[in-house]
Amino acid sequence: MRVLLVQSPVGRREAPIYPIGLAYLAGGLGDHDCFGIDLSLVDSPSAALKAELHAVNPDVVAVSVRNIDDSSYPVTHWYLDSFGEIMKVLDKWEGTVIAGGAGFSIYPERIVKLWPRIDIAMVGEGELALPLLLDHLDGAPAPPCLCDGIAKPQRPSLEDIPLPDYTVFPAVNYPGKGSVGIQTRRGCVFNCAYCTYKSLSGSSFRLRPIKHVLADIQQITEQGFESFMFVDSVFDHPRKYYNQLLSALSQVERIPPWGAWMSESAPLESLETMYHAGCRWVDFSPDVITEKGWKLMGKGGSLKRLWPVVKQARKVGLTVGINFFSASPGENSYALIRKFVFMARARILLGWKSTFINIGTIRLYKGAPLARKLHPGEELFKPVFYKPRGLADIVIRAFQAVRKRRR
Repeated sequence: MRVLLVQSPVGRREAPIYPIGLAYLAGGLGDHDCFGIDLSLVDSPSAALKAELHAVNPDVVAVSVRNIDDSSYPVTHWYLDSFGEIMKVLDKWEGTVIAGGAGFSIYPERIVKLWPRIDIAMVGEGELALPLLLDHLDGAPAPPCLCDGIAKPQRPSLEDIPLPDYTVFPAVNYPGKGSVGIQTRRGCVFNCAYCTYKSLSGSSFRLRPIKHVLADIQQITEQGFESFMFVDSVFDHPRKYYNQLLSALSQVERIPPWGAWMSESAPLESLETMYHAGCRWVDFSPDVITEKGWKLMGKGGSLKRLWPVVKQARKVGLTVGINFFSASPGENSYALIRKFVFMARARILLGWKSTFINIGTIRLYKGAPLARKLHPGEELFKPVFYKPRGLADIVIRAFQAVRKRRR
């Protein structure tokens, strides 16, 4: 069959993010003819999709929705507006439409209800399920995961999924540091109150064979990507795998510079090893600044590790990003002031151009522990935030306005 993989548009200009989920799907399509278009890169998504449908003449269009909104407060950008525009194009097309992706998988029933043009909703990880669905469309029996137009496949072992195919979406379209992602594990053992990783990917780490990770690096290098980002929820857990992976990365010749998301409990001595293995930037997400907030947010490890690990990362030469929330359970306006003080201290003492702090707001999504606690039984499809109050709200609104103007 002829399959067109489509990354949904975002409705505004944004830094390009490689559609790694679609690359994984492409890698498993075997003898099917596979094509790809990233509508987040074009100025006129509807016109671009119409042209691609005419040029490719696919039997199936598989659309990925990475996020439903940008989780930004006080002004939230709604990505599904632009998704709705391409659904209008597909209304006039006669083939089969499959929709999936991380954002889609949080609210599949609601999105299908809004856009009934979707023939099959793929909820979760579709690398092994998509070929079975294509066989079904070609006359084979329906796979067990498909019921009433919704496919909910079991989470696969990462040893069983094919390698992603990065050729479907050319590197030339994705300039910039870390625009292409590599995945080494799925799922998460931590309990961050705002996070949907567990509901989407499971409550334990599923690890990819390290030889597959190295094959990804070789492939993106051959495709011309100049850097990459490990897109795992946290790169330094589990420790044994982390150490084995670092050892393997250290052996890769001419490895492109890369970055990763780290926990505050990352072993300090391993940061220099990361640097020598090609790492050039890391991100931490402590989210909170007080011990009470740390406990209520379900964070693992210890808040006391934050400053030492940030300091050590800068010492070995890594660019560092640190992410906080403007408001969270157990924290007040004083905590927000402390976050701004931490920002000033880190940038002044550790390097203004190499230390970055982001202060955002918690968007409550269905499936996250905090959402279940504060809004039990509610869908939370339209944006609901854990908002700062009083003076803190005024401060964060002003902060976000200044950031937006600078951008």
